[in-house]
Amino acid sequence: MLDSNTSQELVIYSQNAKDIVNGWFNDLQQRDHSKSFNGRLWRAELRRAKDIYQVITTQGFRALLNKLEKVLNFQQSDILALAIFASVAAHARRINNQRSFAAQLGTDLKGKPCLSALRFDRLIQARQPEEFCAQLIRAVKLRGDEGVNITSLADGVFLWMREWQARQEHQALELNPFKRNDVRWSSEYLMASEKN
Repeated sequence: MLDSNTSQELVIYSQNAKDIVNGWFNDLQQRDHSKSFNGRLWRAELRRAKDIYQVITTQGFRALLNKLEKVLNFQQSDILALAIFASVAAHARRINNQRSFAAQLGTDLKGKPCLSALRFDRLIQARQPEEFCAQLIRAVKLRGDEGVNITSLADGVFLWMREWQARQEHQALELNPFKRNDVRWSSEYLMASEKN
């Protein structure tokens, strides 16, 4: 039987991984000079990076990678996935774990969905990592002070990159549609939109 719970994380599912991702995001917000790093500097570097390959050279990315690789079994595409996530998360204002990331995009803000159906379609139809990253940054900026579910965002980015890598290698798609990122995000977005 197929598990149709699309809001449950498939990659960033362990509590350790969730704590690391959320803790790293919180580090980006701080200016505590008593610590050995400056999170605001990390965030500024991530925002200024011209592409996802430049993100890989930033201190903030390296700090997250060093922690996550201890608890996740990294696949070939996961370094780029982490770079996309770090680039996008640097534009988020706060953590909001009330719904999944895709459901938050369909949630009503100021009388309309946070992300219009047309913009959501562009996000889902992105075929290259740079295009996907740019669409995600736009979506996160639109969430503004409402914040985003950081672990759900990370999980979706990892799934998307793994699917992209499989397409590059001409591998078969995941048989269970509820484990495919476009189906998961579309389902969550539409359910949230219908509730409005």
